[in-house]
Amino acid sequence: MLTILWWALVALCLCLGFLGCFINKVPGPIAVVIATLLAILCLDIPISWGTFAIITALAVASMIVSKLLVKMVKKLQEYSKRATWGTTIGSIIGLLLVWGSSSSDSTALFVTMLIVGFIVLPFTLAFLLELTNKQGAPMALKCAASATCAYLSDTLLKLAVFVYAVYVIFQLG
Repeated sequence: MLTILWWALVALCLCLGFLGCFINKVPGPIAVVIATLLAILCLDIPISWGTFAIITALAVASMIVSKLLVKMVKKLQEYSKRATWGTTIGSIIGLLLVWGSSSSDSTALFVTMLIVGFIVLPFTLAFLLELTNKQGAPMALKCAASATCAYLSDTLLKLAVFVYAVYVIFQLG
């Protein structure tokens, strides 16, 4: 019974870790580290402390690089919080689109939903919200492109840490 509780807690942390890949306000990499630690200590999954240190270092590095990358992208082309909100809302809607299309047998539909859900939709919402910032369309387009690049790089970094931790937990478990 207690094992089920620990597995549920690990699964909850992994779900938070996955959501944190797409929503900046959710501490995804930290949740992944906690899930790995719980797997080691409470579920007796034979993950070495060295592997745990690698996951922790990758999580910390992804958070630091993410912050630096966003600052670097903003130096190239400044964008407002509206663009950030656009990419976040677009990615949440995109996540729902991809999840909904995953039950389909069509690989082409799934790939299309991935592209639409994680690139087109965040970019479009960032562009539309930047337009409400009383800018012209060319400037809003540049800002949306900048915000989307920052969002995609941040998401991919966090997803890499998440996928590695899930691989370690379930490959060895």
